[in-house]
Amino acid sequence: MIIEVHTSRSGEYVDVEVRLLAGETQAQSMPTAFLLLIDSSKSMGDFGKLAQAVEVAKRLIAAMGPGDVVAVYTFDEVVKTVIPLMPASKAVEKIDRLDKVKPGTYTFLYQALTRAMEDLTVGPRSLFGRGPPLAGYVKRIIVITDGQPWPYYTEEHWYEALGKAAAAYGISIIAIGVGYDYNERILYKLASASGGTWYHAANISDVAQILMAELGHAKSIVSRRPVVRIETDAEIVETRKLGRTITSLGPTKEVTLEDISAGEVVSVVFRLRPKGQLSAEVVVITEEGEVRRRVEETAVATQDKTATLAFQLAGELIKAAEGGKVELEALHTVALERGLPEVYREKVTRVLEMWQSGQSKELVHEATTITYSLPAAQVSGTAVFSHSAGETATMEREVISAQPGQVECEITCLDTGRSMRIFLPAVLGRADLAEILPKSQLDYISRRHMEVYVKDGEVYIRDVGSRNGIYIGNDRIYEAKITPDVDVVLAKVAKIRIKCKK
Repeated sequence: MIIEVHTSRSGEYVDVEVRLLAGETQAQSMPTAFLLLIDSSKSMGDFGKLAQAVEVAKRLIAAMGPGDVVAVYTFDEVVKTVIPLMPASKAVEKIDRLDKVKPGTYTFLYQALTRAMEDLTVGPRSLFGRGPPLAGYVKRIIVITDGQPWPYYTEEHWYEALGKAAAAYGISIIAIGVGYDYNERILYKLASASGGTWYHAANISDVAQILMAELGHAKSIVSRRPVVRIETDAEIVETRKLGRTITSLGPTKEVTLEDISAGEVVSVVFRLRPKGQLSAEVVVITEEGEVRRRVEETAVATQDKTATLAFQLAGELIKAAEGGKVELEALHTVALERGLPEVYREKVTRVLEMWQSGQSKELVHEATTITYSLPAAQVSGTAVFSHSAGETATMEREVISAQPGQVECEITCLDTGRSMRIFLPAVLGRADLAEILPKSQLDYISRRHMEVYVKDGEVYIRDVGSRNGIYIGNDRIYEAKITPDVDVVLAKVAKIRIKCKK
């Protein structure tokens, strides 16, 4: 792992950025312990969300390796153990238990997390015997929810405290909010405090891709929870972090970071107010040992603004997420600064796009997280779709080449007569359909509008969080089986037909 230290002066302040860059070459794969917490409250029963979440859990279990362990719990007003913690190879034999999951009423998220943390920390004796439970495992709790915690533990501070407790036990929490009714602040606090990540999934169908990517990241860790510290007699004004979550940490001199996987970049920026001549030493502690770098007054480059820009970037992104006044000029400056990692500059571009379009949860997610997709690869035999660095799971999926037995479809726009070919499953939006739709209709189509996929041998279409919907006849549909003689209308303006063959 490469460690860089950048120093910039900004008026009376000196900004010191400690940047950790993990190469693409991954370390030896470590065993993983994944505990899925699936919200089974009443709202998850709508539109087949709970049934789809169950299918996602099955896919994850099938993708895990022989040395991994997994568990699946559901929670409503009761926390239920559907598949207890066990080797993934044995969990496959119990997978039919998931078909019996039914929706309940309330959303006891706090209680479910507490139970999951305890079980993942202690582990069943029958699995680990007398040895230390899950020693050496990469431990993850994955929460899938579409709503607000209710009726107890509804405030953010409870979940921030839970996240910190999880981190102390080496557990990261991956929090996935489905739809538009969940509390993104709670999921952000929970994930950030634990060293995890939170995701916005406009539709439950996005969750499978998120989990496959997270499993891949857990298998490609380069550094386990490195610590960054600054030793100085200068006043520490504020510390900000740019990583899988973006956050202000207050005036702290020491930061324990999340696990860093191959290809990822994490920055910690300390804003200092020197009492005189600057004298500081940066310390980075990893499994490989301790690295120290001196920072002297003579090393403060007046022309190098990258540390200050990284500090400003974190601040502006936090303001964007919280609905504060954002200095757009500062973001534009960051986007043009070649001294910053490309993933930071790309982040700015996407946030500016969402800021202008007025998207809410998408903007909050984009402004508070940096997520990475693995290169196109196989994770335990399951395909992982490729994205550019930093692209989140809520961006458009690339159309990939056909695989044996894959269904090929032709989509024809009835207004223009133009057509395009896709291979299922495929998520399509404005950019994908631009080649066949009239230009006058494109503004009505969402960036992610529909998914076409196969279920039980039939071709289906479903809405993946579009603003203006999908219609068959006069009815707005969220999921429907389609045939070549059925006209599908997107956003009430674009009429298409879909014809498929194997």
